[in-house]
Amino acid sequence: MKNQIEKKKKLAAEWLYFFLQMAAVGLVIFLINLTVGGFALVHGESMEPTLQNKNLLIYIKLGYEPKRGDIVICHSGKGMEEELVKRVIGVPGDVIDINPLTGNLYVNGEELKEDYIMDTTIVTGDIHYPAKVPKGQYFLLGDNRTVSMDSRYSEIGTIPKEKIDGHIVARVFPFHKISLMK
Repeated sequence: MKNQIEKKKKLAAEWLYFFLQMAAVGLVIFLINLTVGGFALVHGESMEPTLQNKNLLIYIKLGYEPKRGDIVICHSGKGMEEELVKRVIGVPGDVIDINPLTGNLYVNGEELKEDYIMDTTIVTGDIHYPAKVPKGQYFLLGDNRTVSMDSRYSEIGTIPKEKIDGHIVARVFPFHKISLMK
């Protein structure tokens, strides 16, 4: 009888220790998410073929300055509070233009070579081109231009720097596609 009570106490202590460890891990992840970076989930097909729906990503936000070509996580701040994962195409002061006949994308008069996109860029949305990226704002596009809701639409528009949560550095799920992002 005494032996069974001791076993139950030991089992309870082991479970308590396990839950305390999990709480500590959760707290560390929460604090990292608040300060250094975090995890993001891709919603939809707008970043294909680079990223797919439900890919789990890691992003870094500490001391980050967005650069053209970076994949970022952001919020539009225009009533659409869903996280967006998009590519930085234009930085403050850039002039963005899309040729409606060829679908070629131009930044400051130079054609942007984009080997990561599925199709050419279509002129869609209600932004008029050429468009200048305002100070403190960024022009973001999805890699799958035919389905992406991005800076071509006024509902999203250019994104203020403070709405960019961080730079995507790695894909961690699915496991067979784990990779660092360029």
